[in-house]
Amino acid sequence: MDFAVLGANGHVDRCVSIGPSAHHEIISIASDNAFEFILQFQDFYEDATVSIESLPSLTKQVAELQRIEGISEESKSFLTNLADLIRYAVEQSRPIEALAD
Repeated sequence: MDFAVLGANGHVDRCVSIGPSAHHEIISIASDNAFEFILQFQDFYEDATVSIESLPSLTKQVAELQRIEGISEESKSFLTNLADLIRYAVEQSRPIEALAD
């Protein structure tokens, strides 16, 4: 699954990818903690959009996930990259698109 900010032309401007194992780990933790904004990406094979208005809430949930002990290095790396992508999306006033594999 790829998380992307699209440019004005509709093409991918910036992108962060997650593999199935990190996706499963993050979704499992999000489910246990009722992280509704993370759970928008629950289906690895379905596209999703996070609106501009939802980005602050997504930022908080990503930060909470980053503080969880015992999370894999792959998941930690993805969450760091996703946090950077969210900041970029806010700066550009654009939503984040989750593009299924």
